[in-house]
Amino acid sequence: MEDGLRYTMTHIGDIAMDKLAKGCQSVAKTTRGIVLTYDIHEQGRKKFKLIHRIGNRLAELKEFSPENVIFIDAELKDMFDQLNGIETLINLHLKEREERLYPGCANNNCEN
Repeated sequence: MEDGLRYTMTHIGDIAMDKLAKGCQSVAKTTRGIVLTYDIHEQGRKKFKLIHRIGNRLAELKEFSPENVIFIDAELKDMFDQLNGIETLINLHLKEREERLYPGCANNNCEN
C-alpha cells in the first residue's frame, strides 16, 4: 500500500493533467454542439429574411413589368443562389448535430 501511495504522490501532477485533459475534451465537444445549434438557428433567421426579400423583389418585378422578367433578373437569381447556400449549410449542420447527439444512428438506422 505504501508503494501505491508513493506512486500516486510522485505522479499526482500527471494524474491531474490527465483528468484535466479528459474534462477539456468533453467541454470542447459540448461547446461544438452548442455552436452548431446556434448556427442552425441563425441560418434559419437569415433564410426567413431572404425569403421575405425574394417575395418583395417578385412583387416589385410584377408591378413594374408583368412579363416574364423574373426569369432573367440578376438580383433575384443571386438571392436564390444565397438561399440554396443557406439551405445547404443548415442541412450540413443538422447532419453533424444529429451525428453528435446520436453517434450510433448513422443514416437513420436507429430503432426508437
